[in-house]
Amino acid sequence: MTKNLIEINLTKNLFPSFNVLVEQLVGLNYSRVEMVFEPGDFSIKGNIIDIFCHSNTYPLRIEYDLDDIDRLSLFYVNNQRSFKDLTDVSINAFENDTVFYNDKKRVRMDESLLSQFFIDDYIVHEYYGIGLFKGLSYQKFSSVEGEYVCLEYKDKSLVYVPLDQLNLIHKYNLQDSPPSLNSLSEKKWLQTKKKAERDTLEIAEELYDRYKRRQSAVGFTFSEDSLEQLEMEALFEHELTPDQKRALAEIKNDMETSTPMDRLLCGDVGFGKTEIMLRAAFKAVDNYKQVVILVPTTLLADQHFKLFSKRFEQTPYIIKMLSRFVSKSDQKAIIKGISEQKCDIVIGTHRLLSKDIVFKDLGLLIIDEEQRFGVKHKEKIKEFKEAVDVLNVTATPIPRTTYMSLTGSKDISIIETPPPFRKPIQTFVAKYSDELIKKAINQEVERKGQVFFIHNRVETIDKKVIELKKMFPSLRILMVHAQMTEEKIKAIMISFLNYDCDILVSTTIIENGIDIKNANTIIIDSSERFGLSQIHQLRGRVGRSDIQSYAYLLFSDKKILSEKAKQRLQAIKEYVNLGSGYHLALKDLEIRGAGNILGQQQFGHLLKVGFSYYCKLLEDSISNKKGQYNARFWMPLRTDKIRISENYIPNQRERIAIYTRFMTCKSFDDLSHLKDELQDRYGRLPFDEQKVFDYIYDEIEKHGL
Repeated sequence: MTKNLIEINLTKNLFPSFNVLVEQLVGLNYSRVEMVFEPGDFSIKGNIIDIFCHSNTYPLRIEYDLDDIDRLSLFYVNNQRSFKDLTDVSINAFENDTVFYNDKKRVRMDESLLSQFFIDDYIVHEYYGIGLFKGLSYQKFSSVEGEYVCLEYKDKSLVYVPLDQLNLIHKYNLQDSPPSLNSLSEKKWLQTKKKAERDTLEIAEELYDRYKRRQSAVGFTFSEDSLEQLEMEALFEHELTPDQKRALAEIKNDMETSTPMDRLLCGDVGFGKTEIMLRAAFKAVDNYKQVVILVPTTLLADQHFKLFSKRFEQTPYIIKMLSRFVSKSDQKAIIKGISEQKCDIVIGTHRLLSKDIVFKDLGLLIIDEEQRFGVKHKEKIKEFKEAVDVLNVTATPIPRTTYMSLTGSKDISIIETPPPFRKPIQTFVAKYSDELIKKAINQEVERKGQVFFIHNRVETIDKKVIELKKMFPSLRILMVHAQMTEEKIKAIMISFLNYDCDILVSTTIIENGIDIKNANTIIIDSSERFGLSQIHQLRGRVGRSDIQSYAYLLFSDKKILSEKAKQRLQAIKEYVNLGSGYHLALKDLEIRGAGNILGQQQFGHLLKVGFSYYCKLLEDSISNKKGQYNARFWMPLRTDKIRISENYIPNQRERIAIYTRFMTCKSFDDLSHLKDELQDRYGRLPFDEQKVFDYIYDEIEKHGL
């Protein structure tokens, strides 16, 4: 066996003992973590060692029986489950400059693997209000002893919550400034909660009434697809994904009924929403109706205008763009054309919401990222919505349940799968280094591509540009940030789009913006400062074509990171490694999703109780309005009867996740699957943990589940 190689062969009885393997892994530069996500990781859970070799597609699980290996298998990162037994394996040394993660395929994470709570996170308990999550704590109260969730409130007051009340605790994810902690001795929380409950009842009334009005309204009934529609769609160079086909069918079905459409089209960045918009717009103009496409930025308006013009160039339909960058004389002519129906499709910014815009026969309103429009603009949009078909489009990944809890509506189409020609973004999480930056940028430039470099501090962005110019003296480098004028920003982005620049150093201003298919590497400096949704949106700036794209999420030296920054970095790693489905209803979604639906007053209530709990209150109010009982399944299991030893599952976040799953087991099959999973991931059940499963089995039987 060489110094840089560990060989395990079960048939030849060739393997190191448990302790020797651990020592060897450390010697080969592997890092011990709580859960294996990335190449270079290894974890220890009882008698199981998980290892991710950079030379392997999947990580390795080794289960020991004393010092003999009892099981050798591969497992999936996204659900941590074994799927293939092995008889031999070689473990190579891990090189420090090896990238942490290579996203070979898109996978959906099993979100039940980890609790979303980190130590010192702000939480909302339904009875006590906003506090700090302090983790699990072993306590003995009367005859009930076991693990409790410890919460800290004002004046360092502590509350120990039994495990069967985990469903009363919600994550508080809003705003950059921290909320005030509630006091256990004051009634302020009860008052805040009552106001929020009254508010959600009012919203439920409004949503229900709006839904009833819309159902009773009679709109235009579009005809079935014409030959021209089918011919136009056939010209698209790619076949639609099943999700795209489903979304398009739902939209067309809405348009072909007399009830005005009010649908949300939700799809990840680059998943093909624009093609669906194009086809819906064609259906409208094919029925002699006008279409307005409302977008939040002039750059996006320009991009949509070019794309629509190209796709409609063989048709008789007239497409115009209206924004403040269009000359006054041209604006006047376009507005006149709109009023006389000499313009079929108009694409523009909030300029389209001005009083002088009057449509002769508007049939379809498409709103791209409505949450980015102001309150006054939204009021104008509401006026539009009463009589015409409306298609809202968003790239923010909104879980169906979240959307329904905010709206009480089922009119949502979700595109969850990428087009088959699109290659997954290879994403690397690594410590900041000049060598890695040189390697990443040189690799992109050598293939004639362009690079986004995200540095989200205006006060130091000039310095970063100078650093990069010294590092790459022959490359063309431009800078853009929000303190520039809009004209300057547009000029720089057009230069980048026209390939007059190799590296664009930018703040998060490019988070939502135009597609630049030649830019396929993005480097995010100090990634630990970003929220998951920001990372998600920024990463989506690349990978817009069939060219392999790369995202480098660079973090500062771990030794100088604050505890909060370390937690953010851990969340980023979980997000990157486990797929974009992981808790992306976090901070940005809350602000955007809520802002899309709620008014300013309601948003204020949301801030006071947190997004998650507000959604629950609103969902309950809407269910009550509809005369439905909105019961969520939750077994009231005794805290002292379901304790899992930290020797068996050391990581608190994993234990909390398992406790939650105990409480949501609806059948013997659910419990059996969970038992198999635990034994796969953590090893054979110890005696006390076996008693836990026996107890839950009896409870399921008692409740007749």
